[in-house]
Order: sequence, then structure tokens, then C-alpha cells
Amino acid sequence: MKNQSFGVHNSKSLLTTVFGTVLSILLLAGTCYSQKPTKEEKRLYKKAKKQLANEDFKNAQANYLKLVEMNATDEIYNFEGGLSFYFADFERAKCIPLFEATLANSKEDTIPEIYYYLARAYHFNGEYEKSREAFNKFKPFIKTNSKSGQELMKQSEYYIKISDNGKKYLADKNENIVVTNLSNKINSSYGEYAPVLKENDNVLLFTSRRKIGNSKKTDKDLLPYENVYVAKKANDEWELITDQAEIEKYIPKNLNSKKHDAGIIYSSDGKTLYTYKDDVIWKSILENGKWSKLVELDKNINSSQYNIPSVCLSKDGNTIFFVSYRKDGIGGKDIYKSVKNSEGNWSTAENLGETINTKFDEDSPYLSEDGNTLYFSSKGHEGIGGYDIFKSQLTNGNWGSPENMGIPINSAVDDIYMVLDKDAKNGFFASARDGGIGGMDIYSLCMHCPTKITNAVNGLLVDNSDAPLNNGSITMKNVSSDNTLGTYQTDEGKFSITTENTGKHELIVEAPEYEKQIVFIELPNTSSESDVKIQLNQFQKEEETYQIITLTSNKLGLNESDTIKVAKIIADVPTNVDVPTNNDSNLINDVNLSSGEIIGSYQEFFGYNLKEINASNAEFLKMLNAATNKTKNGKKIFISIESSASRVSTKEFRTNIKLASERGDDAKKLIVKLLTDKGVNKDDIVVNAINSYVSGPKYSGDYKNTEKYKKFQYVKIDIK
Repeated sequence: MKNQSFGVHNSKSLLTTVFGTVLSILLLAGTCYSQKPTKEEKRLYKKAKKQLANEDFKNAQANYLKLVEMNATDEIYNFEGGLSFYFADFERAKCIPLFEATLANSKEDTIPEIYYYLARAYHFNGEYEKSREAFNKFKPFIKTNSKSGQELMKQSEYYIKISDNGKKYLADKNENIVVTNLSNKINSSYGEYAPVLKENDNVLLFTSRRKIGNSKKTDKDLLPYENVYVAKKANDEWELITDQAEIEKYIPKNLNSKKHDAGIIYSSDGKTLYTYKDDVIWKSILENGKWSKLVELDKNINSSQYNIPSVCLSKDGNTIFFVSYRKDGIGGKDIYKSVKNSEGNWSTAENLGETINTKFDEDSPYLSEDGNTLYFSSKGHEGIGGYDIFKSQLTNGNWGSPENMGIPINSAVDDIYMVLDKDAKNGFFASARDGGIGGMDIYSLCMHCPTKITNAVNGLLVDNSDAPLNNGSITMKNVSSDNTLGTYQTDEGKFSITTENTGKHELIVEAPEYEKQIVFIELPNTSSESDVKIQLNQFQKEEETYQIITLTSNKLGLNESDTIKVAKIIADVPTNVDVPTNNDSNLINDVNLSSGEIIGSYQEFFGYNLKEINASNAEFLKMLNAATNKTKNGKKIFISIESSASRVSTKEFRTNIKLASERGDDAKKLIVKLLTDKGVNKDDIVVNAINSYVSGPKYSGDYKNTEKYKKFQYVKIDIK
């Protein structure tokens, strides 16, 4: 990775641009001071200018800020002070007020290149419209009768174009994608990049050019050599592993040398690690708990004079994508593909072609778990600035046109080295965006984590014949906070509720000529729109009036058996007693009999996506025996079931509330079957309630943390 040097500036080319090339193609007036400087100012300015020329940006910044305090209107102090931030790796946006002060205090043609630097500063700070305006003000100063001037004009037009791109992508920013800096526990002022995820172990490798101990050894760019570091996630935070024995579980012993070393990628089974050193790519295999000696890949991969340490593999390990400079390339760095033959050797590399590669640089390919999506970074496709991250879909054996991943994944500077988990929901990438800790930092990425959740409930209140009930009202309360969200009136039976709340909510339903009743809904922790139907039904039984309320919603996974409730409409009987799924009067007749002492209880906790009760458990059998003995005395039994699913995502059951409901339904079917097998009359078994919930902490991708989630995955049974 040394040839990429992210966040590292070449001193000669940088300062030639600042004090040479740009000045030679602009119409400049001589430098002047707005007022006569003091001796102290002259001394400090000489020192600051030397520090800037030597790229000692930190000290230059401090001294230029002192100069600005002494003389806030001096255009040179502001301009060169701005440059000390502009060319630094940290807090670059601080150059903007200094450049703006330069313009405010200078003549129109005094420092015309200020428009260029201000335009670039606005751009990498995400102020795209201001960047466009500044470039348009800069263009008239360019001497287009020279080659260098013509080149600068092209560059200005290019930046105007990508500012327009930035404005467009900013307007379409995906609010459901969350990007988070991994903090100074992982990132440093030296720059970190190339994250490598070992998903099953919650382990992250990354490359850094940070200083090691008291070592003063540096490369030609005056930065320390690259080394590989290992971090592990614990309690939702990433922390460096410092124990050598623990480190050697994930990388070969002595992987880091005195030169450049970098991790590249693990194979899908985690047993092969590809690394980079000596400008070529190597691999090491995990054997009997130890990593083997590094073996160089064959020349079909390592054939270039400059091999770029970016590699990804198909799930079966038989196709490799890598980056290289080659004579058959389209331009700059290109992405190539090679396939492993029956003898285990890599075939002649194939350029992915002009759909993926451009005349500019492409880098850091990453293949999805199913092999149908290729993620990569490019400077040549339609982007916002620097490297942008793109994705391309495989259709009929061909890669489709790359799609820019947009903001907030991409920024106006380099965004590169994206890796994702198997579900393509969480991942990592490196970015040089402003606000980081170093020139290039590692960021975590959550693809489906909305920062703002909007749950919309479109409801319909009807009677037993589905006729709309007017002048009704629905009051919604959050169960956990006991806060009332509001009361919503029905219009032709319809009502609408919009909230940012999630979790369990109480709906208090009222309508003329009907008894007030309560039902519950579980709002998902992602934005949703749900159709809900609430039905009220009154009927007579033995000169008494009863009322049933049912709530159904396909979107929320609710059917009548989940939500039917009956109330006997007399003052001394509690309302909202739960009963089974139909309006059978024989069931209603048992409502008043369902109170009493609990004769047996059982609770079982489940693993991820499991729902089968252990029918041989001693406590479960004890409960069944107690229920059987009660029916032998001519009495009925009343069963209440509470079932829960955690918030860990489930594909198998579509939604978590569906999983919770199935746990409750399965428990009911099992108990009824086992009791009837024991000779209990089915009419003597009354299931009062199946209450299903989604509960527990917000899911954060750590589904293997069974201790955290298992206590919220259960079925609880009470029998009276």
C-alpha cells in the first residue's frame, strides 16, 4: 500500500503548486501588507512561512493564528494560514474562514488563486454550491494561452462538474445509512485504512502507518512503514488487541516487518489470509490453530512491477479479483479477474473491461456473499471527489453499469476499501473526510439503520358487519413510558396515526353505543406503514351483553387469534378478558370462570429462531399433570400464554412478531394435544390469551451474544 500513501502529501509537488505553478499562470499583483508589521510580526511570519514550506503544518497553524490575532485584516496571514490547514490531514475545514477573510480584506486581483483554494475547501466540506460559485469566479484569472493554464481550466471545469454531482447526491442522501468513526481506540493521526473483517470472531484487521514505540524509521515520505493491527469487538466497542498470543490467532507470527505490511482479506471460511509485503501478494493458511509460513501467489497475479494490495475472492475461493498496473490496462489502476484451474493455479488475468475500469484509477474490489455484486472504488466514474465507492450487479455473466453508493457513504474526498458482512447490512470502509482523527480513518457502516423512524398506522374501525363506525376515537399510549401519544377521531371509520415511537403500544378504542376496550400493537423498530382493522361486536348470552374486539394487520403479523378480546358489560366484571379466536357463545360463557388460583406454570427460553418446547421437561410435565387432575374433578382449566421474540433480525419467520406469535400458537397446540392425549375433554380446555411481544435491547449485529438476547426469547404458560 505504500504506493498509495493515503493522507500523505509529496512535499515538492504540493508546495510547487502553492508557490510556483499556480502563481505562474495567474495574473498576480505583488504581496503587500495592510499595515506596517512590527518586528515581532516579521519574526513570527518568517518562522511560520518556513514551517509551512517544510510541511510542519501543526506549528505553522499555531503561528499563523497568532499572526491573524495581531493583524486580523492582513490578507497574507489569512491566506497562508488557510493553506496550513488546507494541506494538513486534520481539521481542514478550518481553512475556510481564513480564506474568506483573505477575500474580504484583499483587492480583487491580489491573490486570485484564493478562489481556487476556497472552492476546493468548500467542496471537501460538502458545500457544493459555494464551491461552484468560487470556481466560476476563479476561471477569469486563468491564462488559457499556456498549456498549464489550459490544464488548470480543465481541472476547474472538472471540479464544477463533481460539485454538481455532490449537490445531487446530497439531495438524495440516504437517511437509513449510518456511518460512524471507529474513534481514537482504532484510528490515529497517522491514518488507518484497508479494514479486513473476520466476521465469525468479531475481529477486524486494519493497516496503519502509526509510529511504533520510539522507532524513528520512516519511508521516503517521512511517515512510518505500514503495519497490520488487530481489533476485537467487545460490549459494542472495537478495541485493539495487544496480547501477542491473541494476535497470532488472527495473523501469522512476525507478519509485520521493517518494511510495508498490510492485511488484505480472509477467505470465506476464515482459514486463509491474504497479505501484502515486498510489493507482492502472499497467503497464509490456518493449520491446527496456527498460521502457516507466507507463500507468494503465482505470477499470473503478481506479474506487475507495482502490485496493488487489493484483493477479493468468491465464496468458493476459485475466483480472485485484484488491482494492478498492467500494459493491457485501460488506464491507471485497473481491476482484474483470475480463475483457479483444476491444478490449483490461477489462470491468466482478465481485465474487467471498460464497464468497470476507466482511464483513471479503480481500486479495492469486494465481492458480495452471493457473488452477484461487486463493490469497488473509482476516480473515473461519476463521483463527488477523490475515490468514490460504487457497486455493479452481475447479470447474465456481465457486470452492469456501476452505481455510486451516494452520501453518506461517499464524500468529497477519498472513500475506499469497503467490506460488508454476509448479509450486506453492516461493514467498514476508510475515508479521508473532514471531522476524522487522521488523514484516513476507518468508519463503520450500517446499511439499514434509519436515524429517524416513522411508523404510520392507517386504521379502520368497524362493527361486526364491517360497517364503518363514525365518531369513534382511538387513543394510543406507549406501554414502556406510559405516555399518551394522542387521541385520533374516526372519519367514516378511518383514522391515521404517525409516530416515531417503536415497541409495544396500547390502543384505547371508544365508539358510541360500545364499551371502551383496549388492544395492543407492536410497532417495528424500522420505518413502516401498516393497515390495521379494529372490529367491535356485541351480542347477548343468557340475558347478559358481551362485547368482542378484534384487531387484524397483515403488516404487523396480527390475526384474530392474536388479538380477540371479550368483555362482559356489567360494572362488577373486569373488562378486556382474553379469549380464543371465534365468537362461540360457549366460550363466552366461560369468561367469569377464568379467574382463580394458578395451579401450574412453565417458562422456556429459546435459542435463535427456535420455538419447539421441550415436552419432556419435568416442570412442564408437572404443570400438565396438575391441569389433568383438576379436570378429573369436573372443573375446567384456563390457560394464558405469553410468548416473546428478541429484536435479533429473523428472515426465516419474516418478522419478529411473527416468530413470537408462532411460539405462542405452537405452545397452545402442544398443550391442547398433550392434555387431550391424557383424556382431557377438549371442551374443558379454555385458552384465555396468547399475548405475543417483541422485547429486549435494540439489535446491533451481535446475534451470537446469546446471553444478551436469550432471556427475551421465551414462552411462559400459566394454568388456572
